[in-house]
Amino acid sequence: MHDNKKITILAAVALVLAAIATVTLATRDRHHEEAVAQAPVTKKPVKKAIAKAVQKAKTDTTDTVKTDTLVEGYITDTDGKGISRVVVSDGYQCVLTDTTGHYQFMRHAKARFVFYSVPEDCAIPTHSATDRTALFYQPLSKTRSVYNFRLRRLPGGKETSYRLIVFGDPQITNAFSPYYTGPNDNPVKKRDVERFTDETMRDVKATIKTWPANTPVYALSMGDDVQYYGGYNAQLERQIRTALGSSRATVFSVIGNHDQDNKPLYKRKWEENFGPTDYSFNRGDVHYVCLNNVHFTRYTSYYSPGELSDEQMRWLYDDLHYTDLRKKVVVCYHIPLTFGISPKKGAFPLNIASEPNHHASSRLRELLIHLSAFKGGFELFCGHTHFAINHEIDFDGLHLIEHCHAAACGNIWQSNINICGTPNGYYVYDINGTGIADSYYKGTFWPRDRQMTIFRAETLFNGEQYAADWHLPTDSATVVANVFNADSRWRVVAVEDGVEHEMHRISHQGQDAFAAGYHHRYSQSVSYQFVSKKNGYLIMNHLYYYTPRTKTAMITIVATDPYGHRYTATSRDAVTEPFWNYAHYYTPATTQPHPLGANAPRALPQMGRGSYN
Repeated sequence: MHDNKKITILAAVALVLAAIATVTLATRDRHHEEAVAQAPVTKKPVKKAIAKAVQKAKTDTTDTVKTDTLVEGYITDTDGKGISRVVVSDGYQCVLTDTTGHYQFMRHAKARFVFYSVPEDCAIPTHSATDRTALFYQPLSKTRSVYNFRLRRLPGGKETSYRLIVFGDPQITNAFSPYYTGPNDNPVKKRDVERFTDETMRDVKATIKTWPANTPVYALSMGDDVQYYGGYNAQLERQIRTALGSSRATVFSVIGNHDQDNKPLYKRKWEENFGPTDYSFNRGDVHYVCLNNVHFTRYTSYYSPGELSDEQMRWLYDDLHYTDLRKKVVVCYHIPLTFGISPKKGAFPLNIASEPNHHASSRLRELLIHLSAFKGGFELFCGHTHFAINHEIDFDGLHLIEHCHAAACGNIWQSNINICGTPNGYYVYDINGTGIADSYYKGTFWPRDRQMTIFRAETLFNGEQYAADWHLPTDSATVVANVFNADSRWRVVAVEDGVEHEMHRISHQGQDAFAAGYHHRYSQSVSYQFVSKKNGYLIMNHLYYYTPRTKTAMITIVATDPYGHRYTATSRDAVTEPFWNYAHYYTPATTQPHPLGANAPRALPQMGRGSYN
């Protein structure tokens, strides 16, 4: 097509889009709640205007507009009836379907997918019956412009109550990581994807079986589904998708830094398997928004805290503009937004003495403005760190808790624990309406009611010691409790001679002595700095300690979570074995980790147990 003919068509279309944009901006200046209740759908006059502009340009040329410029289609139910007010997007703009289920927009030049935000009263389509990862998108093609979708309405309408499983980084690699099956130094060759399947997903399926069969179950992966350590493998993303989708939970994922590593090929592989990197969906009274907040600076380096581009913020505003303000919004992304030590210009210094050099994302203020409008509240979900932390800051008058989920792979499959000592595992949330009715951490092969590990401050773990790290006494039998999912809402006490004493909470940049000592000996692909106090990124805020009045007294630790569950352990459960312990191997007989390793008694100690019903 000649350049002047192209300009004729593009100018005509641009005029119409400019007029539409003017109307849209005027509409958005109204009160947000009114906009949600009366948000404009894709009207036929708009469709006619675009068609008229294209036709007018056609009269001046014998060529035609590109077939991939205009994107349209229908969203219908299984009876063929159109579903109205469904948000449809290409990742750069959002529109609503009209009363016939029709949508239409001009494709953004960089768009790769057309997708929709699954309505709360419709089932989420999946890749197959055995691969239950979400399929809510279609790749855009240069040879077509029509993309239709069919949805199945939920028989009982929206699900106001359901379970949500959240995985921190699965991060399977293309290498053989250290793997042991007993109290020895004889590693067994087993690929990461096999471990994720045989350990994590096996445990997930067992957990789901304990719930009523009619309980809806969904899952989120917080990114770093893979890492191409050990070499590029074109099948790696498909392998982890297959594993993630193998339970009856319907699974979504965000993209992580290692899914990309600043290589277009890697990112395309993730997109081939999971779809768009910025999208949303609805379940019950909750709107979930998933974002790619990994922005690379040079090579594989990236901003930390995570960041969002201007285009992403415009898309996010579009998406939230069409969301009912009565809902809760859960924002999901890979890199934490409330802390990080490689900030972008404009990031906010935290100025917290115990978290030196940490910043909040330059986008956090703008994001909170949008989220604060929702009457159901909001949650911030991320992964990335390989340590568990419910990070809390006061920002612009709000007290924020960012849920940073421990990694399913722990220290990238170098052991059975994260670098903070939290076991490999996943999180379970019980969602009811706009509220979180319950949540807990589920260690892989650990009992549901085991939520802490116990140590003595003076114990040496391969040269590492809690007493040295946190300036605790070495001659007073001080008890240290690692309470995996704790935050400021928990109450953790030590009971001595029937009297309760508040345990002192540690919240500071530092390390977990037990995890650091173990990984210094056995970790192969991860540096010494990453697992130790030299890692300025590592914040420990779920360690508690108590110094007994009597050194020989047995101490009972009682941890009560925000939902009223009490978890208990005693000083007799203190771990002393530095190597051949639950970080090293799972016991074959019970598929449970031995807290005391090779020195464990025949019966698994009742460590960290308590009531939870």
